[in-house]
Amino acid sequence: MSTNFQRRKSSVNQQYGFLSIEVIIVLIVVLTLLALGASKMDILTGNSDTTEELSNVQTLFANTKGLKSTSGYGASGTDLVPTLVSNQSIPKNMSVVTGVPYNLYGGTVQVVSNGPNYTITQNSVTASGCIKLATKVSRGGTFATTKINANTAIVGEVTAAVAGTQCSAATNTIAWTTTS
Repeated sequence: MSTNFQRRKSSVNQQYGFLSIEVIIVLIVVLTLLALGASKMDILTGNSDTTEELSNVQTLFANTKGLKSTSGYGASGTDLVPTLVSNQSIPKNMSVVTGVPYNLYGGTVQVVSNGPNYTITQNSVTASGCIKLATKVSRGGTFATTKINANTAIVGEVTAAVAGTQCSAATNTIAWTTTS
């Protein structure tokens, strides 16, 4: 009987060691999958911000268009943001702090009259967000020009190659001027 007892004891000891290695391997696989998932979530969140900002620019365009009078949007240089804020015409997902709207990148958003037209400016836009916004917003024909950072304003559509070159800073400024 004592040999049976010794065999069982020996068998149990071997299983514990095997189980520990198995658990470690499973933990490594799970942690690797979690790390990969987290890196993909960052990409998805970035695309979501760009999609929301694209919608915000379109909403600002439509809501500002409603401010036009027979003489335009007021004197050149007039800040249209206070009127947009008081009319509750700032997109709901933009935060407004002391009367200043902020985009999803954390930068300020300005809407300024040029007399017969106006300019929407987004500050602190990431490089990838800048490329996507500049190309997509300019395609619609809604805006006459797109100006990226201190570069010359581009009339019409902004190509991905041009946007890639001009949106090279860590944070960028994009200004769209309407046709009327």
